Amino acid sequence: MPEVDPAEYARAQEYSAAKNNFGFVADLYGLATGLVHLWLQAAVWNGPALSLVLRCGGTASHELARAGASMLLCAPWDLLSGVPVDLYRTFVLEERFGFNKHTWLSWLGDSLKHFVVEELLMGSLMMAPLVLLVRSLGPSSWLYGFGFTSLFVLLLNVVYPVWIAPLFNTFAPLPEGDVRDGVEALVKSSGINCSRIFQVDGSRQSAHSNAYVAGFFGSKRIVIYDTLITHLDGDVEDICAVVAHEIGHAQLHHNYALLGVSTAQLFVMFRLFGVCTDPRLVTDFGFDAPCAYLSLLTFFTLWSVAMPLVSFGLNAFTRQLEYQADAYSVRLGFDIRKALAKISKTNLSDLNPDPLDSLFHHSHPTTVQRVLAVKQLLDTCERKAL
Repeated sequence: MPEVDPAEYARAQEYSAAKNNFGFVADLYGLATGLVHLWLQAAVWNGPALSLVLRCGGTASHELARAGASMLLCAPWDLLSGVPVDLYRTFVLEERFGFNKHTWLSWLGDSLKHFVVEELLMGSLMMAPLVLLVRSLGPSSWLYGFGFTSLFVLLLNVVYPVWIAPLFNTFAPLPEGDVRDGVEALVKSSGINCSRIFQVDGSRQSAHSNAYVAGFFGSKRIVIYDTLITHLDGDVEDICAVVAHEIGHAQLHHNYALLGVSTAQLFVMFRLFGVCTDPRLVTDFGFDAPCAYLSLLTFFTLWSVAMPLVSFGLNAFTRQLEYQADAYSVRLGFDIRKALAKISKTNLSDLNPDPLDSLFHHSHPTTVQRVLAVKQLLDTCERKAL
């Protein structure tokens, strides 16, 4: 690592400790609200949702109508139960360390948009066809459900950067100047098929910095946070080193690799759903009678319990992709170590996390690990040159 100032290191450790302590409390709160949510879903489904459907001329067997009514009636709880954690994280924890850039109004607007778009709209668009498939196809529905969900995820990756991400931030073409010239030259030298280069106003929400290459096929684009340019002091070499890393992800087909891993997870999940046919899977959750919607809902709830173990394996995989992308940046002629050190400093990254906690929670290697890997690669290249 480049020289680390003791005061800055202490500040980063203080930030990490504050996040970890808050995370422990937030996890306990999430467990409590999750249990309340399980009870509330059954209570609403058996009572108010059914009454609403009956008043509108439906019957108890109209499960999509009951599902819609149940989602709407539970929506206030789903939205408000997460508010205390997000409020504290944004306006206390992040504010204390100088990262929060939200106003109360902008935070409220973003929270409502995320809930409506990602929870209600996307959830409904995925769940409704799955219910129809399970109702219509019986034992073989798991295979068609897997196919539909895989296509849904692929479509979401295509449309998200074009239609959904702009709902939350402003994406403008990277301004003319040395940075744009350097990035365009980098795009040309790397051979990536991507002409869209955007700067996003991440500073509207947070002082944290980032860059990424998003999208599939015709929606591919390079996105650079305005905070990244600021944190790297407008240094073209450092900015290009980071962008080269992100281009590396695209050129090494990491997006397809991650899509493949996600598809494999979906296959395992739906195959298990295909054998979980016992009606007690629904009634033991407190619902009055099984149906396709409730079978999916309760199974997904049980599957979520196994997700931490899945995340453990996925994080191990993505850490290897990060090393590969760093190596790609080096092969294009950039020494990314200085940029990594600057980003680590401005983001108050933990340079010395607990190894087990890092293995379980972190999708990226630590900055020290990445800098060491780049150093070893550069040393190897130098010995070969000699």
